[in-house]
Amino acid sequence: MRFHHGQQVVRRFLHADRRIAAVRAALVVADDTDGLLLFSDIGAGTMRRTDLAGEPTRHLSIAEELAMPTMLSPGTRGSFRSLLLMPPGAAHSISWSWLEDGTFAGWYVNLETPARRWAGGVDAQDQTLDVLVSAERAWSLKDEADLDPAQAAAVRSEADRVIKLVEAAAFPFDGSLLDYEPPAGWQPAPLPAWWDAVPA
Repeated sequence: MRFHHGQQVVRRFLHADRRIAAVRAALVVADDTDGLLLFSDIGAGTMRRTDLAGEPTRHLSIAEELAMPTMLSPGTRGSFRSLLLMPPGAAHSISWSWLEDGTFAGWYVNLETPARRWAGGVDAQDQTLDVLVSAERAWSLKDEADLDPAQAAAVRSEADRVIKLVEAAAFPFDGSLLDYEPPAGWQPAPLPAWWDAVPA
């Protein structure tokens, strides 16, 4: 399944029990041999897990979140506009992030299961560990202490592979796409009607 330039899709994270953990609306920039490249602007529609009082649960571990009653609450993307690349078959995604004034803030590497495509977008399962990469290519690990012990070795191995690309200034950390501007007329993507659809 291929997506076309300008198509509206959703990028979703699912828990192991298939509940939706988070949703972000985005527009397709490209879908080619490098992978699926999405653009999500400040103001794009989101859904995130909160507790029943509406307080975000993002700071909790996945195990803690799954052990309590939660709900999905709508919101909009703030602070950063981002390009998001999901390389084919890779157990990670990479985001380029810019502040509202256009300053490049760096890359964010999310360790996750390979993206599964469906008609409305892509689904993956978050694997907790993240690699933060500054605009100067200095990197650090985030949430390493919360790794699932059963997955830790494989997830760390994937992180190490990405860090080698960072240190070598290889694609996608080679300066590619730092001058990206969305086409004129593109607006922040709202959540579409199918954001919570069950793939066929």
